[in-house]
Amino acid sequence: MEEELQKLLDKQAISEVIWRYCRGMDRMDKELTLSCWHPGGTDDHAPLFKGTAVGFVEWLWPIHAAMAATRHLVSNITVELNGDRAATECAWFVHLRIPRGDDIYDIMGDGRYLDHFEKIGGIWAITHRTSIGCMTRTTKQHPALATMDPPLITPNNPESAAAPWSRDTDDYSYQLFSAIRN
Repeated sequence: MEEELQKLLDKQAISEVIWRYCRGMDRMDKELTLSCWHPGGTDDHAPLFKGTAVGFVEWLWPIHAAMAATRHLVSNITVELNGDRAATECAWFVHLRIPRGDDIYDIMGDGRYLDHFEKIGGIWAITHRTSIGCMTRTTKQHPALATMDPPLITPNNPESAAAPWSRDTDDYSYQLFSAIRN
């Protein structure tokens, strides 16, 4: 029973690394993103990038910073454990909103992350990630479709402001998580 419990704890810890990567990317939190790899970890997003995880994040950061928004989602996480090593597969979906002059483009793509994990010093992290893209679609936003004006859904509380979001550590989620630590 204790061995089975440890397997569940390990699988949960590994899944949280995969989810943390998405959060780090979408909140433009470099430290959080890099915490998903062990030092010396590598990343293969070929043909876009192939090299160290640090190199990948350094290359990608200015590209993502120029975007209006990003959304990384993962699902169908499969984890195979072998002691302090693991192999994972998960499906990813990304939505990237890119301004170009007066136009806005959306890139939507999906694929799979295939990760090698190791537990070093009690910490699970990626040693190597391979990203395999499956489908990509780019669309140009029509200005009338880029907003909810006029609203297609009648608000119940039109006087209430929506919670603001931010692509950095000013996002409300950082306040929320910080509040439970104090």
